[in-house]
Amino acid sequence: RHSSLPKMVKLLLVLLASCVAVNAALPPMGQRGSKPHIIVILADDYGWHNIGFRNSEIKSPNLDSLAAQGVVLSRHYTFKYCSPTRSSLLSGRLPIHVNQNNECNTVLSKSGIDLRMTLLPEKMKSVGYQTAMTGKWHCGARTVANLPRNRGFDHHFGFLRGGEDHMTQRLTEQGVGVVDLWQDLQPALGRNGTFSTFLYGREAVRIVEEHEPSTPLFLYLPFQVTHSPYQVPPQYLDPQIPNKDRQVFSAMVAIMDEAVGNLTNALKAKGMLNSTLIVFSADNGGVMHGGQHGNNFPLRGQKTSSWEGGVRTTAFVWGGSSVLPSSVRGTTHDSLVAVADWYSTLCHVAGCNASDDADSVPPVDSLNQWPSLVAGAPGPRTEIPLAFCTGSGRSDDCIQCGWAPNGTKILPRNGALIEGHLKIVYGKQWGFGVWTGPQFPNGTSPGTDPVGCPDGCLFDIFEDPSEHHDLKAQFPEDFARLLGKLQDAGLTVYQTNFSDKPDSTCIKVKAMSAKYHGFLGPSCGLF
Repeated sequence: RHSSLPKMVKLLLVLLASCVAVNAALPPMGQRGSKPHIIVILADDYGWHNIGFRNSEIKSPNLDSLAAQGVVLSRHYTFKYCSPTRSSLLSGRLPIHVNQNNECNTVLSKSGIDLRMTLLPEKMKSVGYQTAMTGKWHCGARTVANLPRNRGFDHHFGFLRGGEDHMTQRLTEQGVGVVDLWQDLQPALGRNGTFSTFLYGREAVRIVEEHEPSTPLFLYLPFQVTHSPYQVPPQYLDPQIPNKDRQVFSAMVAIMDEAVGNLTNALKAKGMLNSTLIVFSADNGGVMHGGQHGNNFPLRGQKTSSWEGGVRTTAFVWGGSSVLPSSVRGTTHDSLVAVADWYSTLCHVAGCNASDDADSVPPVDSLNQWPSLVAGAPGPRTEIPLAFCTGSGRSDDCIQCGWAPNGTKILPRNGALIEGHLKIVYGKQWGFGVWTGPQFPNGTSPGTDPVGCPDGCLFDIFEDPSEHHDLKAQFPEDFARLLGKLQDAGLTVYQTNFSDKPDSTCIKVKAMSAKYHGFLGPSCGLF
C-alpha cells in the first residue's frame, strides 16, 4: 500500500493539472451557452456606514440579503466624485484616463466620456444584448451624440446632469430654471413630478416586465439617491431614529432598497432571476460637511477627497444559481477592484471583446476580475492611481478641461495612489480628512483637517484602514517609490475635452429651454 502511494499522488496531480488547464482554456461565460442578464446598480453619494449590514439603524433588507448571498467587495475603489466614476465604469478607463472634471454639470461642457471611446453598452449590443438605462447619466450632454441613446443604450429614461430636485426634477442651468428629464432622444414631457427613486425604480421594473427573457438584458440603474437635496416622501421617515437628518437619509436608503426589491421580484416573476448577475456600488463616499447627511465611519474623509471615505465604496456582486458558484456565496473579496474593471469583467461574462483601440484616446485600463471572484482567489489588480489633480477653485475642480501633461513630472495639488496594502495621499484634500462616529449626523460638526498631507503621507490601509498613522518617516523608500508612481501616473492623464460640434453651433440656455419646452437638453449642433 505504501509503495503505491506516490503513484496515486502523481495520478491525482495529473488529474488536478488537467482540470486546471481545462478550466483556464474555457471561453468566456457568454460564449459557452446562454448569456446571463446583467444589472449594474449605482447609489449616489452613498456612505460606507449607510447600509444595514454595517449599521443596524439603516433598514436595507433587500440590499443586505443580496450582499449576504453574494460576494462583498471590501476594497472596491471609485473616483472621489460623481461623473468620473460613471465615466470610468462605462469606458473601462481609469478616471485619470477619461475624466476627472465634474463640469458636465453644464450641458455646454466638453467633458464626460470622449465620443471616440466605445462604451460598455455598445460592447453588450455587439454580442446580442438588449440595453437599457434609467437614472442619472452625468457623462456629457453637449450634443445629441453625447446622449445615452447614442452611446449604446437601446432605451434611456433619466436625467442628464449631476443633481436636481428629487420631487420635481427641476434645476437651474446658468440662472435659468429647467426640468432635467429625458427619454431616448427627446425631453420626457409630462413625466416629471414624481420622487426620483419611484421614477427610475418603476421604469426598471417595466423594462424587465416587457423584456423577452430569451434575449440577454443589460440594465444600468444609477439612482439619484442618496445625493442631496435630502428629500423623501414623509411616510418613509422612521420616528424611532432620534435625529431628523438621519431619519431623512435612512428613508432615502429605504426607498432605494424597496426599488431593488421590486426589481428582483420582477426578475423572479419573469423567470430571469436565476440567470441574472447584479453588481451594486456607490459612485463615491458619503458627504458630511455643509450640513450633509452621509457617514463613512470608520473610514477617514468624504466625497471630493481621496481619503478612504471618499473613494472606498460599498460594493457587492450577486448572481443567480446559474451565474455565481455556491462556493463563493456569503464571502468577502479582499483584493483590489477598480470601478473601471467592470468593463472587462462584464465583457468576459457576456462574451465580448473588451479591447478598444480608438485613435487619440487612451486604451482600456480595465482588468477582468471574474476568474478571481468566482474562485475566491486573489485578483489581478495590484495598484490603482486614484486621482492626479492640478486644478484650482472649487473642491470638485480636479483638473481643467484643457490641461494635459507636457512630459515633465510634476507634483499634484491633490492626488492618491494605492499599491498593494500601501497608499500615498498627497495634498490637503480640501480639509476633509476627518472622522465621524457611528451615529452621524448627530448635531455636531465633523470639523476640518487643516493640515492634510501637503508633502504626502503614506498609509498601510490593511493594518490602518482608517488612515490614522502616517508611515512616511518610517518607510521613506516606500514613500519615494509610490510618489514616483503617482508622478508617472500624472504623465498619462487624459481629460476628455472633445466634441463633435464647435462652440459656434451652441445656443444660449434660454433658447435651449424654449426649444425643449422648458426642459434641459443638448445645446450644440442642433441646426
